[in-house]
Amino acid sequence: MTPVELSHERAGWFERLETFTRIVNRIFAALACLLVLVIMTAIVVQIVYRFVLDDPIAWVLDITIFLLVFVFFLSVAPALQSGSHIEVDMFDALIADRYRKAVRLIGKILTVIFAAIFLWTVAAFYTDIVEIDEVSFTMLIVQLKYLYWIGPLGALQFLLTAVVLLIRFWRESLTDDEAVVRAD
Repeated sequence: MTPVELSHERAGWFERLETFTRIVNRIFAALACLLVLVIMTAIVVQIVYRFVLDDPIAWVLDITIFLLVFVFFLSVAPALQSGSHIEVDMFDALIADRYRKAVRLIGKILTVIFAAIFLWTVAAFYTDIVEIDEVSFTMLIVQLKYLYWIGPLGALQFLLTAVVLLIRFWRESLTDDEAVVRAD
């Protein structure tokens, strides 16, 4: 295999990983939107039953709480990919131009580290729930392992997205640097 073929093969795996991550994030975002609509509908129905029919539905709060957990874990990776997470950019003007790439790279590395810690913590929490076989303390009695499985899955997708964004930044940064060197 020639170096050019090897280079294209290496580039191919990343494009496939990035495409996979984008597709999963789109699916997660669509599911989160759908669940938000379900939550809103349940709350409107609860309002009608409570204030118009004077017969509140006891389990609506429980369902909305459980669905909010799903919405959160389905939304963290798509939010990261779209740049919707909170960033502190008020100090950008104080950073010299030649250090901005390095600062952004450090930010991306810290995001990957945070995502790994987040996954580890959520997975440990879920493992405890499964081992204890914990049951919810709500109106609806449900084993929490059947609800909180979304946590490790969402955290894993968050980590994968953070890694893809780091690699993309690294590759674009190298490409930009090579273009600057060639222009000189």
